[in-house]
Amino acid sequence: MAGESAAHMILFIATILIASSVSAVMIVTIEKMSIEIKNQGEFIGKVLSTNFEIINDPLKIPNKTIGTNTAYVFYIKNIGDTSFAFTNDTITVLIDGWIIPKQNVTTNPSVLNPGDVGELDVITSLSPGNHRITVILENGVSDSLDFTI
Repeated sequence: MAGESAAHMILFIATILIASSVSAVMIVTIEKMSIEIKNQGEFIGKVLSTNFEIINDPLKIPNKTIGTNTAYVFYIKNIGDTSFAFTNDTITVLIDGWIIPKQNVTTNPSVLNPGDVGELDVITSLSPGNHRITVILENGVSDSLDFTI
């Protein structure tokens, strides 16, 4: 009988050790998941509070000369709740689906605060007709404008 009690005691202790190990692994896993959920929530909150609009008259896109090149001028208004970086390194510009190289894009100012309007100069040659510009921020927020030259 003493041998049987000892065997039961050993099995009980082993069961407790296994249950403790499993619960420790689950606690660590749940903690990692909660940290990741928090980070995703902060990112989504930032994306949702970032918004802008291209506010040009689509029938009268201004242009100007930069050096020997013609640049089309687009006006970007921050209509979101947060500021965002507004440089040729932090935005991507597409015209008619083609990426404009960053050396052909200039911006002013370098940060757009809520309510501010920035100037986006795009050096490219466009034929007369209908075109589409899409501006994409570094966090993926984008806006497009169909315009006519």
